[in-house]
Amino acid sequence: MTMKISAIFAQETVLTEINAVCLGISDVLLTTHLGSLSLLSEALEKDKPHLLFLELPMTHNGEMDKVEDALHKNPGVHLVLVSPDRSVDFLMRAMRAGVREVLPTPIAMDSFRGSINHARSSQVMPDSHTGVGRVLGVIAAKGGGGATFLSTNLAFALSRLGKRVVVLDLNLYFGDAAIFLGDSVSKTTIVDLARQSQELDLAMFEASMAKVSERLHLLVAPETPVNINVVSPVAIQKIIDLARSHYDFVVLDMCALLDSTAVKALDMCETVNLVLQLNLPDIRAAKRMVRVFRDLGYDNDKINIMVNRYVKGGDITLTDVEKATMLKVARVFPNSYVAVTASINQGIPLLELKPQDEVALALDTWAHQLVPGSVQAQPPVQNWFQNLMGHVK
Repeated sequence: MTMKISAIFAQETVLTEINAVCLGISDVLLTTHLGSLSLLSEALEKDKPHLLFLELPMTHNGEMDKVEDALHKNPGVHLVLVSPDRSVDFLMRAMRAGVREVLPTPIAMDSFRGSINHARSSQVMPDSHTGVGRVLGVIAAKGGGGATFLSTNLAFALSRLGKRVVVLDLNLYFGDAAIFLGDSVSKTTIVDLARQSQELDLAMFEASMAKVSERLHLLVAPETPVNINVVSPVAIQKIIDLARSHYDFVVLDMCALLDSTAVKALDMCETVNLVLQLNLPDIRAAKRMVRVFRDLGYDNDKINIMVNRYVKGGDITLTDVEKATMLKVARVFPNSYVAVTASINQGIPLLELKPQDEVALALDTWAHQLVPGSVQAQPPVQNWFQNLMGHVK
């Protein structure tokens, strides 16, 4: 299928160079426009491109809003900005607007070719990218809050309902989501995929997964954080885009470190589930986290407050949490220390190990609310405990 490319530049000479490059690439249809940002909406409407290059020499107030609005109306377009602005603020705003890449000016033709290859590997062609999966973020207000237990066990609960689910372990500093799912083995980590993000496609993505069961897969975190700098916002967007094109649910297990990569992942979430316990440090951390979410523009519908290990009658109540965060508590998980500890130590999801435990029932309810009208699918054939013991041997 032909890839349609549009290019908007202010110099005729640049358009001539671009045209010469595209003449040497098969299955490419190029449409050029001499002008600026004012032509973006018109080009998107008339050309209906898969890939569009837009020169943005200087960013003035409201210009990125126009870019974001245009992309919101044309969500399948792979937009590449060409700009001299390399500031962190500009790059962050561009990515949040939906821009896929930012190239420096003057544009180099090698970079131009690279962006075309990147767009092809991103599967921007409409017949190869469905983009139907729901992205759910689970993030702890503070470390040790139980976010990884909840994210992995929610993923298992969703897979029991017949859904294809992938967990992305985005705790790049010693993430251990694999332990909660039978210590699933994979030689490929999220760092490895990020390194290959330019060439990444569905086949490579699928081959990199740890196969927990037929319907539940996991992309593991690196063993050490030495090379996590390669997991950039652009790379994480590519990985999540591929995941949601191939799975019904993408569950992001995240830590409380909100760098630019984490913000990009949170931006792509349908809901952000903020996990805390009823203690003062957790509530203070949750209050700060919600304030950051507000600054990022998230509304109430996107943020869910999740209270873990809840026990009635303590010094701090659910009302205290709601006053501190200015949000209603969306979900409560009881304190079932013995059962949850056994689940973690054995690497067996709680719904498999103790399906009648009160926390297991709460997880099952959460999954059913995400998939209304669903019935439990046949459980995976895999024996979780034997799987764990096999890896230990």
